[in-house]
Amino acid sequence: MLKILIVDDDPVMRRLLAKAIAPLELTAFFASDGLHALDALRCNQDFDLMITDISMPLLDGRLLIYTVKNDPQLKDIPILIMSGVVGMGEIADLLDLGAAKFIPKPFNMQTLREDVMSTLGYVPADCQTSL
Repeated sequence: MLKILIVDDDPVMRRLLAKAIAPLELTAFFASDGLHALDALRCNQDFDLMITDISMPLLDGRLLIYTVKNDPQLKDIPILIMSGVVGMGEIADLLDLGAAKFIPKPFNMQTLREDVMSTLGYVPADCQTSL
């Protein structure tokens, strides 16, 4: 089963993200800030995807992305970034740091699922058809 790390300092947002991806039958893990996310990534290096907020205490999403993408053991983990407060220039900078996609807050649950699936190249078992 694929594993996703959800990083957001807002517990309500973490629950919404978990609810949004629940139909995909992925295993979700949670961190409330970038430092806890790095600990989780370094202790359990087989995450398939990370979804992170930008504005967080201790270590923000921008520095988290930079750190992950510059760590040889973590650099291949795809990262989706979320925020409700960044401009187009900042989005471009975050994508240049190595994020795969930007998801604006508030997010649409179906669009989020589609972004997760396309980033992972993943089709849930109940959506696969036999040829």
